[in-house]
Order: sequence, then structure tokens, then C-alpha cells
Amino acid sequence: MTAEEQDRYPHLFSPLEVGNARLKNRIVFPAIMNNYARQGLVTDRTVTFYAERAAGGAAMVVSEALFVHPSSVPPQTGLAAYEPANAEGFERLAAAVEEHDCRMVGQLLHSGRQQVRGPVSNSSIGVSPLPDPYSWTVPHVMSTSEVRMIAESFVASAAVLQRAGFSGVEVHAAHGHLITQFLSPWSNTRQDEYGGDLDGRTRFLREVLAGIRSVCGSGFLLGLKMPGDELVEGGITAEESARIANRVSRETPPDYLAFGQGNSSLSFGDHVPDMHYPPGPYLGIQRDLREAVTLPVLAFGRVTSAAEAEAVVRDGIGDLVGLGRLLVADPGFPAKVRAGREREVRPCLYCNVCWGEVTSGRTIACVVNPDLGTGGEAARRVRGASTKREVTVVGAGVAGLQAAAAAAGHGHRVTLLAGPHLGGKARVESLLPGRADIAATLEHQRWLVERNGVRVEQSARVTEEMVLATGPDVIVLATGARMMRPPTLDAHGEEGVSVRDYLLRDDSGAGLGTAVLFDFDHSAGTYAVADLLARRYREVVLMTPRTSLGDAVPYVSRLGVHRRLHEAGVRIELSTEPLLYEDHVLRCANVFTGRLTEIEDVVLFTWSTPRQPVDELSGPLSASGVPVHVIGDAYAPGTMLTSIREAEMLGRRL
Repeated sequence: MTAEEQDRYPHLFSPLEVGNARLKNRIVFPAIMNNYARQGLVTDRTVTFYAERAAGGAAMVVSEALFVHPSSVPPQTGLAAYEPANAEGFERLAAAVEEHDCRMVGQLLHSGRQQVRGPVSNSSIGVSPLPDPYSWTVPHVMSTSEVRMIAESFVASAAVLQRAGFSGVEVHAAHGHLITQFLSPWSNTRQDEYGGDLDGRTRFLREVLAGIRSVCGSGFLLGLKMPGDELVEGGITAEESARIANRVSRETPPDYLAFGQGNSSLSFGDHVPDMHYPPGPYLGIQRDLREAVTLPVLAFGRVTSAAEAEAVVRDGIGDLVGLGRLLVADPGFPAKVRAGREREVRPCLYCNVCWGEVTSGRTIACVVNPDLGTGGEAARRVRGASTKREVTVVGAGVAGLQAAAAAAGHGHRVTLLAGPHLGGKARVESLLPGRADIAATLEHQRWLVERNGVRVEQSARVTEEMVLATGPDVIVLATGARMMRPPTLDAHGEEGVSVRDYLLRDDSGAGLGTAVLFDFDHSAGTYAVADLLARRYREVVLMTPRTSLGDAVPYVSRLGVHRRLHEAGVRIELSTEPLLYEDHVLRCANVFTGRLTEIEDVVLFTWSTPRQPVDELSGPLSASGVPVHVIGDAYAPGTMLTSIREAEMLGRRL
């Protein structure tokens, strides 16, 4: 560590004894599902994913949830701690992490009634005959003997991991899963010894902790993740959380505590606060809980930078700092910061695409990290191209910037022909309410372009002659896409305006009348436009031809979309499409019945619709004989995730 970095982040990079484990710094990669498992078993990619977080400099890595019993109905892409065939895989995983002086901790989970990933073929079990707030599944209520059997499965799973070489386990008692269902008066209506008062509701957890300590010994790290605040009426509050923590610690104190927010009710989004939240939205609760307990605390939740992480430790908010999504975006964060290369860190968008991909049954993905889950990810070494070429990239949105930076980083001489503003349409989206984190990604891309020596030429319009004048050996077109006119809109009426064109004009004087936003897109950016319109217009109508909203937004973030729309009083019209807009009246129809309605006093009709590629240059340039690659939205309209990944991979192949 340089003297400068040591002065800037002395607390973050100080060692700490937790139980009998020595941690080289305070940075922890907390549990995040990745779906790399197959049939419940560890795969090579599972091992690589965690090894890269350790190689990047984290002091402790907590595994994704490891299911302790088949009744927890784990998905086939989740890891089963109870599966004997996993013994060798767990050994490889522990060895791959521990070799980096990083403690490997396995998170133990039973989900109880909770079925976040959709319906399953076999029935769930639970604490009480109450429906899961997310799936509305009503579980089989465990008998007293079944409760004890599940407690024993936690202990047996801990022993499996200890034999495999793990440094410890973290018992997952938060986020509405089985143990939370015992702990919370909101979900526990039992009349036996596992319900009722504090002693009864904590009995299951106390038996689990005592059993693990008895079987695995005091040298085995034992962590407890529990609810800091369920954020639901009648649930566990911060005050109740402190009571629970102190009660269970009286007999078998864990080596550290971690406090998570929310459960599977409408507070689901508080598990993983997105870019609409301020940095560290629940650190205040965690600070209060740290003061109320006597054990080390792992604090986490949208800690976005080294400076914020330093403040967590320095200011007594937590003894350890969990940097989950940040280390998904860049596992090399600790090493880069420690070496004085903080500028190289890929910033996390906090868009929750990673969560959305996993809960959709796909493997984890990251918008800004196309190398996720591959070997060498934490310290990617650039391999220079064998033949240096003149590469001309047209378009400076996220795809063009990424392709230019990647090609130049591999040794090519790159010219980037751009419009007046770098960042394209993503730059405009970054100016919307709750979308500011996009700007950090664009700034990082611009920095890479500059660092890698890309020559940037900006003009109002790029022509075929301008491209060929750069003398290219290869051309990359990243010219984007434009929104199409709503297909149901009568050609004889007024056009309205796409949201992208609307955002480029001055509308600061709006206020009177009604704004109608036709949502034929369902992306987070579209709802940020709705947030903006709600601030500008007297009334806002959000219209969609579908039967629901936000299909393209991960559920944890979709809850925030609905909350903001309802709080702002936005009128929502489902299953409706526009037909004719003229004289400040918008005529609409129900997509199922054809019933006509009219919205009056419409001073703004704007639409967010599917996009059509802008590729006018591809034909003429291909005819010139120079190889042309069309990428991003210009090839097929997609997402930032697909555009950045495609552009990066092309830049490396050239």
C-alpha cells in the first residue's frame, strides 16, 4: 500500500481478529447467488467465481446460500450442503479461496415457506400456516420433531463444510427465510415451545448455534445474519433485533453479526437497495445495532466506494464491510484501491440486473463486468494484438465507448467518431431521477478511452466520407437505435414525441395539463421518465398495452417503481393502447375489448417504444471493401448488459 492510500484508508485495510480467524482487512464479499451450480453440485465456474473475489483482495468470502435440507426445495442451480457428492467440490472451493489468505465461510440456509424463484414441484415447509408474502405459498407446518430434524441439518451441514476446509459458516436468519419465520412475531403463530415469547421464538436459532458450536468447536468461525429491521408492520424492528441478538448470544455467542433489512413482503427491495436509494441507506440502523450488541458487526447495503467503506469502520458503524454488488462488478476492488489504482475500479450501477438474472433461472450477469465468473477476472491481463490495425468506431454510446477502449487496450490504433456528447442515450438517461449511477459507468468508459489513447473526433453528423478519411483497416458501427412510432397510432393525428426526443428539449416550464406516457418498453429508464413527468405536470397517465408494469425490471427494483408511481399519484391504465392524438385529446382502446376512452387536456403525449436500428452507414461502408462490424443497438436493440459485453468481446477479437 502506498503511503497516500494508507493515510486515506487506514481503517479499511487494518487487520481484525474475528473469533479465531485473522482477517487481513475489513472487506467481505457477502452471500450472492450465482446459479453456477448444476444439479445442486459445485462446478468449476462456482470455484472460479469465489476464487476471483479472494484473488482480488477481500479478507473473507461468504458463499451463496447453501441449502441444508431437501425440504428447502433448492433450485437445480443452487448448492446443496446436504449432498454427499459435493464433498470434493467443497474442498476445491475452500482451497481455491483460502490460498489467497482469505477466509472461506459457507452460508447455511433453509428457505421455509419462501419460494422466490417461482413454484416448485414439491411442497414447502414452514413455521406457521401463513402464506409467503411473495409467492402466496402456504407451507406444511412443521411438527416439533420436524423442527428438531431441520435444526440438526444445519449442524450436519456445518460439519460437512468444516471437513472440506471452510474457515466457518454463516447462519442465514434474515430476509424472511425459515429462521426469520421463527424469530418474527409477524410470521410465527406457533403454540409449542418454538413460538410465543422471545425465548420460544429464538429457540430454534439457539439450538442451531449451540449445535454447530458443539460439533465444530470454538475454532470454527460462526457468523449470524439476522434481520435488522423487517420494515413491515408487526415484524422485527431494530429494537427487537437487538433483543434477539443479545438473547441468542447469551448462551452461544456468534463470532460476528450481520443485519439485513426487509423480508419477502413489500420490503423485498430493501434487501438490495438500488440506485434510487442514497448510499448506505440502512447504515444508521446497523450503527445503532452495533452499539446495542457486544459482538463484531458486518455492515453492508449499497456501500459504493472505498471512502464510504472506510467511513463504516472509522465511524463505528461496523467492524467489517460487505461489498457484494461492488465486488461482482469488480472483484479487484480491494487490490486496486490498496495499490493506489482506485481510478481503475469499475463502478457498480446498483441496477440489480445480477439479482434479476439469478431469480429468472439464468447464471449471474453484470452490466459492467463482461468477464464475470471467468479465470483471471480480478486482474485481467491485456494481451496485445499480433497485428496492429487502424480501427474506426462510429458512435459513442456505451457500445461504442466500450469497443473503442477495448480495441485500443489491445494495441490497435483507434479513432472514435462521435456526436456532440459522449455517452449517447445513456447520458440522457443518467440525468433522470434515480438513474444518476449510470453517469459513473460512462465516466469510467470515457477514462478508459482517454487512457488507452483513443483519438476522439466529435461532430453533429458522421458521414461515409468522414469514416473512410480515417484510413480504417476495420470499421465498427455502434450507431444505436431510435424508438419507433406507436404502431396503433393513427397516421392522421398529431405525432406526439418519443421520450428520448422529449428529454432533449427544454420542458422546464411545464406544469398545467396532463402528460400521457405510453409504456411499450417496461424498462427502468421508462419509469424514471414517469418520475420526471410527475414532478413537472399536474396529472400524469401511464399507459401500457400489457396487463402489468415493469416486466423488464428486476422484482426487487420493480417494487420501488410501483411505490414511486403510487406516491406521486400517477394514473395507471393497463391493457390500453393509443389510437389518435389531436386537439389535446388522446383516444385510446382496451386491447381485449376494444372499448374506447378519451383522455382530455393532454399537453404532452410521449412514448417509450421498441427501437429500430440506425445502420444507414453499414451498406455504403461495406461496399468500400473495408470490413464492417455492427454492434449494440445498431445490430439488434438490446440492453446495456448485452451492448457492453458484445462491444468488449469484439474489441478483443479485432
